[in-house]
Amino acid sequence: MQSMQPEKKRILIVDRDAEYLALTESRLVAREFSVETAVSSLEAFQKLDSESFSLILISSKMEPLGSDALVERARRTISNCYVPIIMMAGEEDLSELIQSLEQGFDDFIIRPFDPLILQLRVLMNIKRTEERIQANPLTRLPGNIAIEKNLKERIAKGILYSVCYLDINQFKSFNDVYGYDKGDDVIRQTARIILQTARQASKKGDLFVGHVGGDDFIVILNPDEEPDFARTCIREFDRIIPTYYSEEDRRKGCVTVKNRKGKIEKFSLMSISVAAVTNLSHKFASPAEIAQVAAEVKKYLKTQTGSSYLRDRRGRQIDRLDEACDILSLAPENPGSQGIKEPLGQFLLSAGLINSEQLEEALKTHLATGKRLGEVLISMNLVRSDEVGRMLEKKLGVPYVPLFGREFSSVLGRLFTSEYVRAHRVLPLELLDGKLLVGMLDPFDLKVIVEIERVTGHRVVPALILEAEFEEFYNSHYKKSEIV
Repeated sequence: MQSMQPEKKRILIVDRDAEYLALTESRLVAREFSVETAVSSLEAFQKLDSESFSLILISSKMEPLGSDALVERARRTISNCYVPIIMMAGEEDLSELIQSLEQGFDDFIIRPFDPLILQLRVLMNIKRTEERIQANPLTRLPGNIAIEKNLKERIAKGILYSVCYLDINQFKSFNDVYGYDKGDDVIRQTARIILQTARQASKKGDLFVGHVGGDDFIVILNPDEEPDFARTCIREFDRIIPTYYSEEDRRKGCVTVKNRKGKIEKFSLMSISVAAVTNLSHKFASPAEIAQVAAEVKKYLKTQTGSSYLRDRRGRQIDRLDEACDILSLAPENPGSQGIKEPLGQFLLSAGLINSEQLEEALKTHLATGKRLGEVLISMNLVRSDEVGRMLEKKLGVPYVPLFGREFSSVLGRLFTSEYVRAHRVLPLELLDGKLLVGMLDPFDLKVIVEIERVTGHRVVPALILEAEFEEFYNSHYKKSEIV
């Protein structure tokens, strides 16, 4: 039986001097490296964007774009961002190299160099980098060892940081339908989105992007850069990832999967959750403690539909009204809805229905329990249900239908099963001239609207209903009815 040979380390050599390029290539090939070459910056850019390497050798004489541009480009590619870069230079360039050590390369070697010295420097840099990052083989992003080390260093230094845990929702259903190869493509694309948006958001450069494993990622950056990163990442994910589905599944807004019992289940398209934890108000002692708090935030985000983002702020006093309204914008009343442009709390304040102290107290309850802010305000008897409904009606431009005291129509009730009503939080309210008025917690959920129209054959007119009113109506009528 033949033993499997270890995979060769791939080296990219970039040099416009054909003689030096051929000599360096032959020396590395003779020592069992797999080598790619480029004689121009443009050719090197193309290889960096499409392939991954274990190490990159760049001549300091590259022109017209120069070696600095190549180093910067390598650091911006998902597959090569943490790959060691060795600069090849002549003795006359030594002083310039020393002055530019902050330009991004990891090491340099002076020409002419001995073949054994070249091999040693290449192997040392590859080994040192692999030990440092323990890269995930799929995305080449640093893995758990590097993640824990980075967190411990920040904790020890006592600097301000924000840790964002990113998780793809409904990834398993995509894998089940489209296969593991397509699933790997989604993981790599998600890594590209996260890395690019994190770099755009990070102005201070103190950035770390890691791959925990599977569909879980981590980004560590400055707390004031976190909101911009999270929102941009969600926007790009929701723009790009649906293209990995077939046109039919995109139109339906879901995929169908047969479970272990042989029953068909529907799963929505993939979305992404961003759970953020900072040390602004809490001093963490270990990475495990950070992970535990993040898990609690992720648990809440899993109850939301679509892509969502929330920072843990428990234990921190909210002392500014503008901050309170910012929290509201991070956890909107209807996640994924395109109609909400201004936080509900600010809207109620403007109308004089609550004051800043009441909003502050409601926000604490909202963040501690995960309940929608409107429901918290109602339960605290700060506003009436119909006041919240009318405010949202004005805010969203969608009619609000109060459910308290509304009669149950058994004829309309048979349009939807009780399970469907419960799962999608929708109620058939009126049917007139082929138009079906449907009460929805999120009247902007186009996927549900299209599905109802397809199943019932009626044109749907969406209306807004509130969570507490829906729960009471459902418990009073659907649970007691015999509708299946």
